[in-house]
Amino acid sequence: MGTLEAETVVIGSGLAGVLVARELAASGQRCTILERGSLMSWDEQARLKRWQEDLPTSELNHENDPSGLDYPWTYVYGVGGSANRWAGTSPRFLPEDFEVRSRYGIMRDWPLTYAELAPFYRSAERAMGVAGAENALMPATDYPVPPHPPGGQDQVLEPHLKPMIPLPQARPTEAIGTRAACCGSGRCQLCPVDARFSVLNALSGVFEHPDVALRQKTVAAKLVSDSSGRRVSAVECLREGGERLTIRARRFVLAANGIESAGLLLRSGIVTGDTGRYLFDHYNSAALVRVDTDTGAGIGSSLATSGIYSYYSGEFRRHRAGVLMLPFNPGAPIMADRLIAAISDGRSGRDLRRDVATEWRQTFALDLFIDDVPNRRNRVTLSSRKDALGLPLNHVHYERPGDYWQRGVDHVVADLPRRLRELGARDVRYLGAPQGAHLLGTLRMGSDDRAVVDRHQRHRRRENLFVSGGAVFPTYSPSHPTLTIAALAIRLGRYMALDSV
Repeated sequence: MGTLEAETVVIGSGLAGVLVARELAASGQRCTILERGSLMSWDEQARLKRWQEDLPTSELNHENDPSGLDYPWTYVYGVGGSANRWAGTSPRFLPEDFEVRSRYGIMRDWPLTYAELAPFYRSAERAMGVAGAENALMPATDYPVPPHPPGGQDQVLEPHLKPMIPLPQARPTEAIGTRAACCGSGRCQLCPVDARFSVLNALSGVFEHPDVALRQKTVAAKLVSDSSGRRVSAVECLREGGERLTIRARRFVLAANGIESAGLLLRSGIVTGDTGRYLFDHYNSAALVRVDTDTGAGIGSSLATSGIYSYYSGEFRRHRAGVLMLPFNPGAPIMADRLIAAISDGRSGRDLRRDVATEWRQTFALDLFIDDVPNRRNRVTLSSRKDALGLPLNHVHYERPGDYWQRGVDHVVADLPRRLRELGARDVRYLGAPQGAHLLGTLRMGSDDRAVVDRHQRHRRRENLFVSGGAVFPTYSPSHPTLTIAALAIRLGRYMALDSV
C-alpha cells in the first residue's frame, strides 16, 4: 500500500470539483483531484457514442430498492463527470427559490440568498460561456454570449404564455475560445461539433495547472478520521488493478454525485443528521398540446431557445409545484408512435404521411421541469451486495413524486387549453420523459441540527471536510440545477482559498 501527501484532495473531476480546484489553484494552493473513471476525449465520446470508458472503476455502483421505483439514474464516472453528457441548459434559480419557507410557508429556506450567490452566478456563466439575455426574473445578469434567437414555437407561444425569456444555455450561438458555435443539429448530449459546454473543452486548463494533480482510475473508498473525530486525516483509495493507496491531506472536498458523495460518507462511518436522505431528481415530463395552427415546430438554433415562466412563480407555490416549461424545437416526439399505430391499423401511403406531418406541425411539445417537496424517505444507504471493487453498492430508495408535484402538473394540463384557446388548443396529453440525471439533496446545507453541511458547505462534524455539488441542495426549484452547482463550487473554492483550517 502506497502513501502520498497532498494539501487539498478533491474527490470527483466533474464540474463541481474542477471549479473548486480552479479557484484553489488561482490562489496558489495545491490540490489533487481523484477521479474513479478515466479521460475519454470528445472525439472518442462522439465515435463510440458513450461518455465513459468500459472499466471496473467506471461502472455505476448503485442498486434500486425493490420497494421503491426502479429508477433510471444516469451519471458518468470519467474525467469531466456527468457534464460530459449534459445538454447545457443553464438558467439561474429565481430569488424566491432560496426563500420558499419565508415566502410561501413550505419546505426550507436556503442558508444563503440569491443576492449572495449572484456574483458567483456571473462567474460561472463566464467560465461556462453561457449564452443569455438580461431579464427581469433573474437580477444582476450580464451574460458573456448573446442568446440564441427565438425558435418557431417560441414566437407563436410568446403572446399567450408570459413571462418568456431567452433560455440561458452553455452552448453558445457564436464561437467562444476553442468551442464552435451551436450547429443546431439537436444532438446536444453528443454534440457533433463540440459546441456545448463540457469540462473537457472549457476547463481542461485546470488539469494542466502546475498546482493541480489529476489521478485517474482511483476510487475514494473511505475517509479516515483522526483520533479527535473532528477532522479527516486521509482518504483510502482503490486503483483499477486492486492497488491500495492512502492520501493524507489538510483538507478534503466531496465533489462526486449526490448518490456517491453520500455513499462515501456512509462507507466512512461519517453519518450525522440527514446524511443520505432527501435524494431528488426532477421527475421530467412533457405536455403535447394539439392546436389548429402551425406551431413553428422544427425551427430553432438548438433544442430549446426559450423558458416559459407562466406557471413558475406565485402564491400558488404554497400548495402546488412551480413549473418551468421549455418549448422543444424539434417538435412533438410523436412520429414513430403514430406511424406504428396507423400501420398496425392497415393505413399507408400519402394520406398517412400527410396526416402525421399535419399532427406534428400542429402540436406544441413542452418540456416540463417541476418542483416537489423534499421527501425524507428518498435516501441512499449501503447494500449488502458489493461492486466489482469489493465496495458496498449504494442502495437507493426512491418514490414517485408527491401530491404537491401532482397538483402542479394537473394545473398546467388543465390550464394550457385556456391560455392557448386563440390558437385552437383542443387536446393536452401528459407524457413522461427521460429521468435520472439530477442527483440532488443527500447532504443538504442548513443551520438546523440535522443539516449535513453549513452555509459554507463545510461538514458540520468534520471541520476540514467540504461538499461541492447538488448534494448540498436543501430544496430543488423547477429550474435545472447545473448552473447553481457551478456557482456554489466557485463560491466554495474562493472560501477555501481564504480558509486557514
